[in-house]
Amino acid sequence: MSNKRVCDFEHEAAALEYAAFLEKFEAKRTTDDCFTPPEVFAVVHRWVESEYGTGGRRIVRPFHPGGDFVRFDYKPGDLVLDNPPFSILSKIRRFYDEGGIDYFLFAPSLTLFGTKGPTMIVVGEGVEYANKANISTSFITSLEPQTRVRTAPALAQAIRSVRPQKPNLPKYVYPKNVTSSALLQKISSVDFSIPANECEFLSAMDAQMDEGKTVFGNGIIMSDRMAAELRAAELRAAELRAAELRAAELRAAVESVEWRPSSRELAIIERLNAGQSGDLPRAGAKQAALFAGGAVDG
Repeated sequence: MSNKRVCDFEHEAAALEYAAFLEKFEAKRTTDDCFTPPEVFAVVHRWVESEYGTGGRRIVRPFHPGGDFVRFDYKPGDLVLDNPPFSILSKIRRFYDEGGIDYFLFAPSLTLFGTKGPTMIVVGEGVEYANKANISTSFITSLEPQTRVRTAPALAQAIRSVRPQKPNLPKYVYPKNVTSSALLQKISSVDFSIPANECEFLSAMDAQMDEGKTVFGNGIIMSDRMAAELRAAELRAAELRAAELRAAELRAAVESVEWRPSSRELAIIERLNAGQSGDLPRAGAKQAALFAGGAVDG
């Protein structure tokens, strides 16, 4: 067995073991209790290990029902890789930064920058957690302090690869003489009509009957003349949609509010042009009081 397959197996086994561990707890779940699907944790763990070379470090997950991340027994070299309660994510981040504890934490995409993490990784992939909440998910980490914000296409793809896929519904293409109400909805923005003497109801085409299929919602078979009229109506509807889209874009440009930088912000930009950021990484020494159960400032 190759080393890669062994590592993959170990990641998946660790994720499943943690899922089994969670099943022991029966505490009532709140909106913060978004327990991570094992397959998602496994691919995130694998990406972190590949990206940052963390293979020899102990991975700890202090966020479980009834757990206390402040009093958790952290060891030197531990890496916290977990999905914390989002409502106190900034407090958790400050605790780890002040204690010198490395972390890679799940975070909500829409308010990611509000965490002010050392490195914020914009992924934006929907994850359906154990409480059925589907949340656009990104990450914060202390492992890359030289970078403030980045994307991670490989991580996003890995998460997508394990997301449950909806079954693909069959798509049918009908001849120009056959249509249905569902298809005609696409041209409802333009005038079109079929005379009664140039069409007949059609519940299924003969070719469909051989496969046990039907025209969804029943259909209409029409004359060649009306098929040509229908094609012309489709073109008119497409032109109208394009014109409406252009008009909407123009309205958006006119109605949008443009915020202009102040003199203070222009000065900040000049300072950043010289590589002089005022937001330096918040890496601090461990504070014994935090590990002794001291209060964590809100």
